[in-house]
Amino acid sequence: MTRNSQDIERLFRMQKQIFLFSSWLLQKLDAQVYQLSEKERRILLALSNGDLAQHDRFIANAAERLRRIIEDMARLSEARAKVNSEYDRQRLMLKLMAERLAKMRGEEQRADEERDLLEFLERRYG
Repeated sequence: MTRNSQDIERLFRMQKQIFLFSSWLLQKLDAQVYQLSEKERRILLALSNGDLAQHDRFIANAAERLRRIIEDMARLSEARAKVNSEYDRQRLMLKLMAERLAKMRGEEQRADEERDLLEFLERRYG
């Protein structure tokens, strides 16, 4: 391999690692959204029970917890949108890098074959 394809291959491996990190980050954000949704569901279920509906302090605490959950979900949604955008960009860059690497390898292979053919002709007829 020539120096160019080695550089491209190194960049390709790094790009792949960034892509995998973005994927992991999306999974982590999805898990956090799921956990917050579960907390919200449990609080709303507790609030809907008639036994607890009479307790003002519980309702105030639950409302505050719901407010924080909603704020956290908004932040997570914003972060997820940013990470998802970066994930899509990384996926596109990874695809382009793979195509570029394949093209360079093909060019190198053709150059090697041409060089081998010229050497053969030189030995044969030279």
